[in-house]
Amino acid sequence: MQKICHSRLALLLAFVIFTAIAVTARAEEFKPARWIAPPADRATNAAGPLFRKEFVLAGKPRAATLRIVGLGDYDVRVNGRRLAATGINQPWSQYEQTLYYRDFDLTPHLVDGTNCVGVMLFNSFWHNPNPPAGRYNKDGPQRTVTEPYLLNAAITITQEDGSDASFGTDASWHTAEGPITFSHIYAGEDFDARLQLPGWDIAGFDDRDWQPAREAAALPTGKLETQFWPNMSAFDCQSPVSVKSPEPNVFLYSYPQNMAAQLRVELEGGKSGDRVSFRCGEHKNDKDRLFGAYIVGCEIVTDGKPLTHQWVSFYLGMQFVEVTGAVPAGHANPQGLPVIRRLELVNVRAGLPEAGTFRCSSELYNGTHRIIDAAMRANMSWVMTDCPHREKLGWLECSYLLAPSFQYRYDSRAWLAKIARDIRDAQETSGRVLTVAPSYPAGKFPDDFNWTVEWGAAAVMTPWLHYEWYGDPQILRDNFDMMRRFTDYIQTNAKDGLAPGGLGDWYDYGHGQPPGPSRFTPTELSATATWGLCALTVARAAETLGRPDDARKYRELHARIAADFRRHFQDPATRKLRHNGSPQCANAMALCAELVPSADRALLVDDIIADLEQRGWQQTPGDIGHVYFIRALAQAGRSDILHRVYSRDGTGSYGGILKKGMTSLPETWDAIMDGYQSLNHCMLGHVMEWYYGYVAGIRQPPGGVGWQKILIAPNPGALANAEATLQTPAGRVVSRWRTDGKTFRLETEIPNGVEATAILPSGTPKPLRSGAQTLMEPVVGTN
Repeated sequence: MQKICHSRLALLLAFVIFTAIAVTARAEEFKPARWIAPPADRATNAAGPLFRKEFVLAGKPRAATLRIVGLGDYDVRVNGRRLAATGINQPWSQYEQTLYYRDFDLTPHLVDGTNCVGVMLFNSFWHNPNPPAGRYNKDGPQRTVTEPYLLNAAITITQEDGSDASFGTDASWHTAEGPITFSHIYAGEDFDARLQLPGWDIAGFDDRDWQPAREAAALPTGKLETQFWPNMSAFDCQSPVSVKSPEPNVFLYSYPQNMAAQLRVELEGGKSGDRVSFRCGEHKNDKDRLFGAYIVGCEIVTDGKPLTHQWVSFYLGMQFVEVTGAVPAGHANPQGLPVIRRLELVNVRAGLPEAGTFRCSSELYNGTHRIIDAAMRANMSWVMTDCPHREKLGWLECSYLLAPSFQYRYDSRAWLAKIARDIRDAQETSGRVLTVAPSYPAGKFPDDFNWTVEWGAAAVMTPWLHYEWYGDPQILRDNFDMMRRFTDYIQTNAKDGLAPGGLGDWYDYGHGQPPGPSRFTPTELSATATWGLCALTVARAAETLGRPDDARKYRELHARIAADFRRHFQDPATRKLRHNGSPQCANAMALCAELVPSADRALLVDDIIADLEQRGWQQTPGDIGHVYFIRALAQAGRSDILHRVYSRDGTGSYGGILKKGMTSLPETWDAIMDGYQSLNHCMLGHVMEWYYGYVAGIRQPPGGVGWQKILIAPNPGALANAEATLQTPAGRVVSRWRTDGKTFRLETEIPNGVEATAILPSGTPKPLRSGAQTLMEPVVGTN
């Protein structure tokens, strides 16, 4: 039982201690006294250790800031008030290179007199040992350290008289074990209500049984830098749409949306020591039981009192929760188990502001937009994860192949810059960039899963796509060396002019084989095409930065790559490219990387269309080739073909995925539900780029940068109407069109200070002025 101490002597001593350690460092200097950790006998087995510090203020301060790093993750409170919506606050990073700190404004939370700051630490990628048998982990451990829990914090206070005082973490802080008894980035979070310490984060709490914090010996080496992109936060909350009991004492809660979420539960009744188990996942069978390779189980031990608890630092992509050890309210309860008053999923993600909206007359298109957007939100974490459960890793191909899709939907400027920084920090001295950044599993994944050209190319393409969209060349200045070194590294590994093949067009479709590495497209072809695109992009970046020698060098490299590409893959007689059953990916990548002569471009486009037609308009590209497939056809003026492809609702299409009842985009084109393939994966969501850029028609012209030049060029297909809005760096853009079969009507909104052109479906260009404007023309083929 805790005791509240109010002695004047305690207040006086606390004030003396605070005054003695006060320093005059300004808030922008992060120089806390020490890294602190739990005592040595608890350093490696603690789960959710608590730290606290009381301090006295002679008057309410004018301003106060807490600057903090908490490894692996942390939840911070001041005077009993939580400062963040979740305990997901420490960014994942290449920790040995960069550690990000976060500033919290304490001014409204501090009082005249005694104050208290409290911090709880959790597991994250900083230290990710293998969990106990039976709990999920992703091929771990990804990363282990000698100090699993570390805290570094500084509080800077400006008094009313303008004087500053600062103090930081040191051995005067106290620590104890908390109610989180298990914490793991993959395997979940357990909570024991009996171990709660009410008031531990409030001044006056009796912490005489706590131990002094230990000043850590093994210190992090990463440079401390400020977090500059949106935080992880909590958003909408979902209640179950059904609760079923597939077996006695087992209850399955089903939710309307597959999403990245934290579990929140309200319990009452039962007795102290009752154990309530929650198994969480996204695959359920026809008997309403969860199954699959990455189910995560968590546990709450009750204290016999009413309880509301939400996961603090753990989150998971899920749609179903299986409960044992408790009963839903209103159900028979002969064993007197705890009663579940409420069980909710709280959506968590990085708080990227929305930038764009899209809607049209096709409910299939709208539904596709909805499930892709759901997967994008679920994978907006400290990195762009490819799924929020099985992996939680920054597989790099998504960060550039999906960049425009994210940019159309969300303000991704700072987030993509952080991802580029992760890649830069993870780049090896040779110039090589592995498949994942931050590179926690470096060297631990086998063979091509560790290093593949098409994944490492994010080192080149992510900064360039950021520059094209936002128009700030600083992203190129920061990353040009990384871009150049990666492109050069491929050259050191090329054989006879070909980049080394790896995973290739991962999860391509239509060959009748299980999903996996490329079947239709030679992996050396997609790797070499990607290398060519990298060389071309580095040349363009060099031109932007005023580096003519580098620009010439990489233009010449691109020309050599193109010649070798054609020598190996282009038939000199037919001018077609070699493939293994479908030319869609091979042709599209060659076109987008500008590896074939201009005279051959129409032939390769026609070859794609011929293959589509004989397949009933089934696309075959996978993770790598799909976005190039879209761009190659759209840029060739063949969005009519893409309307055919994306209006399908059979197996292997977006419409087929919707017919299966998916609420987020799955990992495979045919939505395989085998318990291993993810049902919340953004990697095939590239059509978002086409919806905004070609169906609604909002895009930059070729060579456009920063939206200083804007095209509104809709491709209606068989649609009756479409509308998109986009907050660009230059201002808000709107394209709103409709047709009755006789007249096409386009309404636009254009910001000031840009050059804008509309291209109507007939091909007629029209200059657009700033503000609102309406254009009309007869539909082609009508009188």
